[in-house]
Amino acid sequence: MSSHHIPKIVITGGPCAGKTTVLAAVTAWCQERGFTPVIIPEAATTLITSGFNPTTPEFQDYIIREILHGERLREDAAAAGQFHKPLFIYDRGLSDARAYVSKEAFESTLARHGLNLVTARDYYSGVIFLHSAANGAEEHYTLATNTARRESLEEARALNKRTLAAWEGTPHLSIVENRPGQSFHDKVQTCLRYLARILGVPEPLEQERRFMLLDFNPNNLPQSAVPIDIVQTYLIGAAGQTERVRARGQNNHYFYFHTLKTPVSPGVVNECERMVDHHEYQNFLVRKDARRLPVSKTRHCFVHGQHYCELDVFKGHRAGLVILEIEVDDLTDTITLPDYLGPYKEITGNSDYSNHTLAKPL
Repeated sequence: MSSHHIPKIVITGGPCAGKTTVLAAVTAWCQERGFTPVIIPEAATTLITSGFNPTTPEFQDYIIREILHGERLREDAAAAGQFHKPLFIYDRGLSDARAYVSKEAFESTLARHGLNLVTARDYYSGVIFLHSAANGAEEHYTLATNTARRESLEEARALNKRTLAAWEGTPHLSIVENRPGQSFHDKVQTCLRYLARILGVPEPLEQERRFMLLDFNPNNLPQSAVPIDIVQTYLIGAAGQTERVRARGQNNHYFYFHTLKTPVSPGVVNECERMVDHHEYQNFLVRKDARRLPVSKTRHCFVHGQHYCELDVFKGHRAGLVILEIEVDDLTDTITLPDYLGPYKEITGNSDYSNHTLAKPL
């Protein structure tokens, strides 16, 4: 079995976010739906409890090696038929290490393993980030649930922020906050809903609020915004469905995706997306829809409040158009856009601004 066809999900977050309990719930949920959850344990905890010193310069290199070794072992087992319908679940992924060292040190460590910032971040099918209890649920923050945890409340908040920043730019980032009045059960259920969307089980609903920016200045974006280059090509497929392939990358390092979408209601679609290799991507392009041009754009990914934002600056035949997309649990959610984006017009549900329509020649 090719590793490209095994979904890879990262469960990550700040200290004392409830990750261990969520992992247990995710494992049971996946088993009930016919997957074999294959766990890649948290490398840092494994190493620290084995006697490794986390303060040494080599520690982050050991973490990368531990994650890669664990994955290769499980990929070999999957190829040998050890698992039925495997699903790789990572207790933290490669990019988490970036929260503990400088960008330069992290890039140097990755390079020793043939990796870079993009491949370490965008390799996964989805990333679920849980906010630390130190952010909004302080009464539940404790050091007792993880023998490797040593952070104070203030340190936990800072580490939570750095860890989230390390994942900004990944294709499918779901952020699970601590909401007033919610139980931890509610937090777990939120994670499972996000996981269902990533896997398309049982019905992958994508809900988005969309806004056209009328006087956008790219210089006003937050410094943390991550630019991603996207080329989206529509294919000739079954009636009633939208089928596309997408090349998505940064600094000439690309990942490739195949997507099927079926409309349900304004702003809501059934979506099934999977990662493909470059050869499969090229094969899909044989079915390119000649009635539509490739949609080329730079997507700026950033976090605003508790929302993950994707701001598309279009190129080519749609140059000058800027559209902001914000995924929400409910289309009636109140959304307040930051002032630095300037004036805007909401276009949620307006098919004139769908990428499928925008692919038509002017």
